[in-house]
Amino acid sequence: MTDPERYYSAGRVRLRQLRQLLYPRRCPFCRRVLGLVPACESCAGQLERLEHKPSRRLDPGDHYLGALEGAAAPFFYRDEVREAILRAKYQGESWTAVQLGCWIARLLFGAEIRVRGGVELPCPEKTLGFGYDLVVPVPSSGKGRGYNVPSLMALPVARALCLPMDEKALLCLGKARPQAGLSLDERLVNVAGAFKAPDPDRVEGRRVLLLDDVITTGATAAACAHALMDAGAQSVFAVSLATAGEGKPLEEKF
Repeated sequence: MTDPERYYSAGRVRLRQLRQLLYPRRCPFCRRVLGLVPACESCAGQLERLEHKPSRRLDPGDHYLGALEGAAAPFFYRDEVREAILRAKYQGESWTAVQLGCWIARLLFGAEIRVRGGVELPCPEKTLGFGYDLVVPVPSSGKGRGYNVPSLMALPVARALCLPMDEKALLCLGKARPQAGLSLDERLVNVAGAFKAPDPDRVEGRRVLLLDDVITTGATAAACAHALMDAGAQSVFAVSLATAGEGKPLEEKF
């Protein structure tokens, strides 16, 4: 299992703080240099417009949830949010993925994110992770960028919720082609059998918090949930930074 505490260890945090001297921290959305400034004011209004309100919870009428207990996202996949995700995925901005994970932790779970020396540090709070046992990122197909965006997003979420994170709980078998441009039915067929939980002992009896960057139709998250449930997971709830659909008011806690 990946231990988020190693990523946030004192030594590694100090190295990232020193890095700020050459490469100051930027807003992941508008790219304004922030440095030690806790929050960006330039894009606050635009981000508020993009928030998935009044609900964070995804409506099953708009998404295919399959075996998922439910799903949620703080933003719609448009404008600055979309651009930030694409930079993290295709322009080598691995640090942006971690920053976006901080937004998931704060907006979906109420985590406190402090900035120390230009580094964003989630404050661990066990009560925030109540109802879950394990954070599992949607796995990469293994092609291209050398890192997995959902895994990096999951680091601050797992630390804030005081939960272990397991990158090896799910395996992508590499059968699926890119989902972009496919209909829901095509997406469901495309990801059928694309994921496997190779070691049931990692997930058996556990309440899994599945994390992805974007939930579009829900097909990928549902396929991951199916694999986890087949391996013995007790439940699977999916979260992402953004969604392409609409939602209804959230009436139960995450």
